[in-house]
Amino acid sequence: MQNLVKHVSQRIRYLRKSANLTQEQLSELLDIDRSYIGKIERGEVNVSLDTLERIAVALKVDSFEFFAGHNNKPDNTDKKDIIEKINLLMDSQNSEELKSIYEMIRIVRSYKNIP
Repeated sequence: MQNLVKHVSQRIRYLRKSANLTQEQLSELLDIDRSYIGKIERGEVNVSLDTLERIAVALKVDSFEFFAGHNNKPDNTDKKDIIEKINLLMDSQNSEELKSIYEMIRIVRSYKNIP
């Protein structure tokens, strides 16, 4: 997946979940098929700028926040938000990379004596 497509698809998924919307609910707001939302979030389709704008409006985010990933809130250290961000990053990794990342986390945790 190309970097821009990957970034946009992950942002849409993240923003949709942050808005506590299911794919079905977002598709209803946009009057498009739910399976198309899934394809967008997986980066399987090229989305038009018009559709991206409609998605941003439905998710109540401005263009800058939509593409850059910035928001108007201070740094959000909410555990659920951080876990979601990690999940989005890990989603594109293969099994071997995930095993290596897991091992690094395990080592760091043991080094810092984190239970």
